[in-house]
Order: sequence, then C-alpha cells, then structure tokens
Amino acid sequence: MTKVSIKQEREIEVPSAYTKTNYYPWQDLVWQKLYSSHIKNNQFPHALLLNGAAGTGKRDLAFYLAKGLLCQSPAMMESSNSGIGQAESSPQYEPCHHCRACRLFSAGNHPDIFHLTRPEDKKIIPVDSVRELVQWSVLNSQLGGKKVIIIEPAEAMNKNAANSLLKTLEEPVADTIIILLSDKKQALLATIRSRCQNIDLALPNKSIALNWLKQVSSLDNSVYDQAQARLMLSLGNGAPLTALNLLSSKKIEIRQFIIENLLLIHNNALDPVQAADELNKYMKKKSKSGKKMQNLSVTAYDVIYWMDSIIIDIVRLSQLQDQNQSKNIMNNIDYFQTLYDLSRVLKVKKLLQLSALINKAYIEIQGSVNINLLFEQLFIDWKNCRI
Repeated sequence: MTKVSIKQEREIEVPSAYTKTNYYPWQDLVWQKLYSSHIKNNQFPHALLLNGAAGTGKRDLAFYLAKGLLCQSPAMMESSNSGIGQAESSPQYEPCHHCRACRLFSAGNHPDIFHLTRPEDKKIIPVDSVRELVQWSVLNSQLGGKKVIIIEPAEAMNKNAANSLLKTLEEPVADTIIILLSDKKQALLATIRSRCQNIDLALPNKSIALNWLKQVSSLDNSVYDQAQARLMLSLGNGAPLTALNLLSSKKIEIRQFIIENLLLIHNNALDPVQAADELNKYMKKKSKSGKKMQNLSVTAYDVIYWMDSIIIDIVRLSQLQDQNQSKNIMNNIDYFQTLYDLSRVLKVKKLLQLSALINKAYIEIQGSVNINLLFEQLFIDWKNCRI
C-alpha cells in the first residue's frame, strides 16, 4: 500500500495496483496486443476476460490497462521492460503518467473507474453490487473520456449477479470497458465468457520469472539466493508473484512443519489427533520481530494448500518409473527423495481420495467448519494411505 496526500491534507492508503508504473515483463505481448494496438487502431474490446493462474499479475495488468485507457495523452516510447523477457524492443504506447487523468488514477481518485470485488464480510459478489455497477455504467464520463469497470474475481458473482451483468455485456455502453479477472473461467457462466474477449495469461518462462525475482531483490536491497528463488518458483507452481510472496513471508515455514508431522504419522510416531492439536498450536504461534512478538499469520488455507501440494507430488511420483525424470514434475523439489520414497509405499487410490477431501476442504474452511476436527480427519486419512 502507498500513502498519497490529497487536497484535504489528509493521508489515504492507495492500493498498489493504482500506483504501478509498468506491467510485468512476461505480459509484454498481451500489452502490445491490447493496449498499443488499441491506441493505434482505436479498437479495444468492450469486455475483456483476463484468465490465468493466481500469482501471474492479472490484477496489476488490469489496473495498468485501465490507467492507459483513461490517460489523456498516451505516449509512444521504448518499453522499459526491454531486456527482461520482452519479445522485441519495438516502440509502443504507454500511459503518460503526467496528465490529470493519470495523476488522479495514481492517487486512487479517478472518477471514471469502478472496481468491484467481494465485500470483506462476504464470499460472493452480491447482485445488488452488480446492479449498482450497471447504473454507474450508463452515466457520462466525468473527465470526458472512457470509463473502465474491473470485476474480480469474476467467478465470485452468483448466478443472479452474473445475469444482471449480462445485459450490459450484450448491449455495450459507449466508451465503457469492462475487464473481468478470473483464476478459473470455467466457473463463469458460458454466456458471460462468450460475450468477452478471452485472454489466457500463461505462466512465464522460468528464466524470465527468475530474472524478474532477481531484479526485485536488487531493488529491495535484499540478498538474492538463486537456489531459494528456484524453490519458491517451483512451490508457487511457476507463478512469479506467488514465489515473491513466499520469499518475503513466514508462510513457507508451515510446509516443513506439515511434512515433519506427516512423516511422524506415517511412521506411527505421532497420533493423528495429537498432530491436529500440534498444528492448531503452531497456527497460533508468534515470532519475534525486533522487540515485538508478531503472529505468523498462518491460516487454515495455508495448511490445506501445502497438504494438497505434498499429496499431489506423491501421486505424480508414484506414476513414474524413471527416478531421474521425477524432479521435473514435482513442486516440492527440496523434498524429492523423501516424497519419492513415500510414493513407493503408499496406496495411490487412497491418496487420490485424500486429495479429493482436501479439495472439498478448500470450500469447507470458508464456512463454520470445526478446523481442528477437519485436520484430524485429514491426518487420519493420511495414515490410512499406507500399503
């Protein structure tokens, strides 16, 4: 978050997506296709669906596109991403960053952008919020240019909310552009998908992602450890922003704790019920930062995420006969031998059943489920995976 001073001489926090001054290097071709070609030909889709894995920068790209679309004097320049995975260093258009629209956007005060997401106390985007968006869409632009709507995550709209948006997609409002963001577009209504230009954001090439992580580390004056960066990129399923988050957070620590407990349960050295209790204690653990004690901020989601990652790796390894090829298909590469050995002695059918329960747990933890009992059941099912 960036603090920006406004006219009333008070400080407000502006989300970082508003203040970015560039897109990510692996998004260069998408930028050229969407924004630069739009400036040249004045042809931007009235509705755009950006789909891709979490951690690929969809949100930042959407806001930077919005800034460019609202810019009053876009400039043609050499891309500042040149040399970091850019397809070619040809001149292209970017927002000027200096006009009134750009300054208002960076301050989070632009009147012609509507950002719709889930309310903090809800798991879905309610229909009333979409109706408010639809009413806003027909208003005139306050700065006399375009209006931009960003909806994220688009799959969080319930059926009524999605249907309320349909008419606006079917009958576009002049100079109003809708950008939907999704991690899983198949969860969207087919009628929504069919009325948008679909852009699938692929994971970047590993070398591009590692170069970016190295550059970010140098900007933060932190020591760059290439082996650690490779591991975090692997654990993040190749998503650079996920890898960066793992590098800079304590959440990676819970992975080792879970693996150790799974091994103890497997070897009959720890009871599954006791393991669940220990896990709950760990989630409440505090770490010392300076003179203060801070929560590790480990959530039930983090626990399930890592269990899922570990189980999937074991299943993948169980399908291969050539041990030398195994490292290429797993995420937890630093625990290769441990997980490979487990893949030889665990029942694949039971592992797949456990994986299905873990996927179900992703939904259950959003409700009022007893987390301790949930962990107990997962650990019991893990113990039963032994041959």
